[in-house]
Amino acid sequence: MLPTAQILIWQQLFTLLSNLPSDSTPELKASLSQAIELFETEIIPQDLDSLPDPIAGKMRSYLTESHRLLRLISMDALFIATTRNPTTIDLRRQAYQHKLNLLLQYCQAVIDNS
Repeated sequence: MLPTAQILIWQQLFTLLSNLPSDSTPELKASLSQAIELFETEIIPQDLDSLPDPIAGKMRSYLTESHRLLRLISMDALFIATTRNPTTIDLRRQAYQHKLNLLLQYCQAVIDNS
C-alpha cells in the first residue's frame, strides 16, 4: 500500500490532468507544464524501495508509462499549437485526448490500488 502522502500527490496530478483545457493553447501549455513539474518534482523522486516487491514493480511501470505519456502529450500540445491544417489539428487533438485518457486511467489505477 502506498503512503497517504504519495496517494495525495497522485490525486493532485489526476485533478490537474482532468482540468487541462482542450481548446486554449496558451492555457494548455501552462497547465501541462504545471502537471509535468508536479510529476517530476513530487512523483518521480518517491521512494519505491520501501514498498513490497509486487507493489513497487507495478508502481515503477505506472511511473514509466505516465512519464512517457506526459512527454507525448506535451509534444501533441506543441503540434496542436503549430499546425494550421484543420484536419491535422483534429487528428492531433484526438491523439492528445486518447493519451490523456490513458494517463488519467493510470493515475486512477494508482489511487485505487493503494
